[in-house]
Amino acid sequence: MKRLMVSLVLSLICLSSLAVGQLTGILTQEMLEGESEVFFVRGNFTLGGATVTVPAGKVLVFTGGSLDGGEIVGTETSIRMLQTRPAFGLDLVISGTWNVPEVHDGWFVFDESEGVASNRIIKNILAFSNDATPCHIFFDEKRIYYFEMPYKGRADIGEMVTYRMVNGQKKRNYSDIFTKRDEYDFLRIFTIPSNTHLTINSTLKMLPTGLGAYFVFWEEGKENITIDGHGTVSGDNDWHRYDTPYTNNGYYGEWGHIFKFVRCSNIVFKDITVSDSFGDCIIVSGSVYPDETKPRWASGFTLENVKILRARRNGVAIGAKDVVIRGCHFEDCGSEGVKGAPPRSAIDFEPDDVQAYPEIGNENVLMEDCTFAGNYFDVASYLNNLSVFGKTATTVKRCKFTSSIKIQGTYWMRFEDCYIPFVYNNEDKRSVMLYSKYMEFVNCIFGEYDTSVLNRASNSTNKFVDCKFNVEKK
Repeated sequence: MKRLMVSLVLSLICLSSLAVGQLTGILTQEMLEGESEVFFVRGNFTLGGATVTVPAGKVLVFTGGSLDGGEIVGTETSIRMLQTRPAFGLDLVISGTWNVPEVHDGWFVFDESEGVASNRIIKNILAFSNDATPCHIFFDEKRIYYFEMPYKGRADIGEMVTYRMVNGQKKRNYSDIFTKRDEYDFLRIFTIPSNTHLTINSTLKMLPTGLGAYFVFWEEGKENITIDGHGTVSGDNDWHRYDTPYTNNGYYGEWGHIFKFVRCSNIVFKDITVSDSFGDCIIVSGSVYPDETKPRWASGFTLENVKILRARRNGVAIGAKDVVIRGCHFEDCGSEGVKGAPPRSAIDFEPDDVQAYPEIGNENVLMEDCTFAGNYFDVASYLNNLSVFGKTATTVKRCKFTSSIKIQGTYWMRFEDCYIPFVYNNEDKRSVMLYSKYMEFVNCIFGEYDTSVLNRASNSTNKFVDCKFNVEKK
């Protein structure tokens, strides 16, 4: 009886704190089940480690209180934030569906200690958005959000994928990492829902890992995502841990991607900096899943005034329709300083598996007015689109390259008004634009070019119009 009385008193205290906003208590499911459409959070509530679901139609109004210590599940729940202090604690999990048009990172308690992983905060912030409801998320607090790869198992991912025998040797099917959705889901850290506008004026920085593959943001089948702001999203390549033994063939890994878009549409990047990827900073591709039931292509990708820095593999890799890359800066991608891994290019026009799935090739792609510095290659391309495509698929305008461009086994590209220091030729000067056709260079200036090689490359399907050769860079 005494314990029952104590429990009743505690419940009354909690209800009293709800009414007058002076005391801290435990938020229970029963407290949210009242008839009122509004639940005022005036006190600092813990959920006591429990999972509490907000009933449908209930609005949470924060007027000086907070939630922590459990899981709060939304049911298309709305929030009204009438306070400036943080409302969501470090030990809270936010899940379910929410109807919150605008979210600010200042709503969340933040541990400023250097190197402390903020995965939970980032996931909670993203949890307020969902595919069905437009949401604008602001990272405006000028914080450094460190995040980590949660998976702490085997680092030699290359030994975990399947293989086939080729000439008596094992050939690993590294595409498993992309195509086996469930089996390699542990490599994916965050997902931005469709219809989300993400403004980042802070820094999101990955803590070092020994993994040779990861995807910071894995986006599959998403649409209408804008990522802008003057902040930075960084991988871990600048402090990656090269401390795990790997296979005899030297495989270490190259798929540490920051943004991976698969079969997505209407994606916009503007003004932001993306840097230090162990693989690609941004990769956009169609679906190559054998069991795909929806249209495979990726479409509607815009990259404007973005800085792409220090990508170990590629700054940006493109396999999509209706792409615009304008006014961007690419620096130190694939270079020796970042331990570059092939293709080692600032931008790579390479739709993987386009031969198997022709609809995923590059189409209506435009890159213009971009700048480059210190990249191993400024442009690389393999296939770009199939030889039977029949028209220019990718156009590059008014770009001043500072490194070689690598065009091999590719088709249907056009360069206009560009400065090109050199076209990569595998040293033997017989492979300039090897196996490439339907290439056009119009009003371009080449800093170095062996004219005898040019004669071999310039056949009826590769055209050089009003170009100048062997001109020193000014």
